[in-house]
Amino acid sequence: MILGIDIGGTTSKLGLVHHGQVIARARIATEGHADDRAFTDALAQAAHELIRSKDLPPLQAVGIGAPNANQLTGIIEMAPNLPWKYDVPLARMMADRLGVPAVLGNDANAAALGEWRYGAGQGFRDLLVVTLGTGVGSGFIVNGQLVLGSAGNAGELGHVIMDVNGRACTCGRRGCLEAYVSIRGMRQTYAELSAVHGRSGHPIGHRRAPHRGSSTIR
Repeated sequence: MILGIDIGGTTSKLGLVHHGQVIARARIATEGHADDRAFTDALAQAAHELIRSKDLPPLQAVGIGAPNANQLTGIIEMAPNLPWKYDVPLARMMADRLGVPAVLGNDANAAALGEWRYGAGQGFRDLLVVTLGTGVGSGFIVNGQLVLGSAGNAGELGHVIMDVNGRACTCGRRGCLEAYVSIRGMRQTYAELSAVHGRSGHPIGHRRAPHRGSSTIR
């Protein structure tokens, strides 16, 4: 039995995996904790409660996906979309709390491996998986191998610069793809377009249906 954890900018999700099948899920807020240690304590507590909820064999290992995670060191390296603006050795911290080996990797790389082995990428030698959320991530499988790069962060499409004079990105640069097509980026674009056209509008996903006889705003 394996515990999989996805660290997101807003929510962190946990799943118990037995022979490739997710059999139980839980989640906690990523934000609102005093520091990285308090967050890790809450994450470990949620894991213990999830494990106790099922009559299963003992936990064997933990796999964690997170933004700016270096698979070679097990450290989240100053992730701009997470509350902690410093390095967090999350693999070691979770291994200490749960008493089993823990491996940390980039969340998009983890998604790519999952799709390659169990999902839409089965049977393919080359695969690109793009993740959209608080940020934008990507994972590449090339010739049957996960592409990591020398520092474990190869293939970050979200931080490819589209416009050198463009919108500020949370990474500190300007014009990154993430600044436009992440959830945060799309909300900012919606607000800017609404301001230009003089419409207050409604949040994306909550637009009211037009009145009979009126034209739909495009």
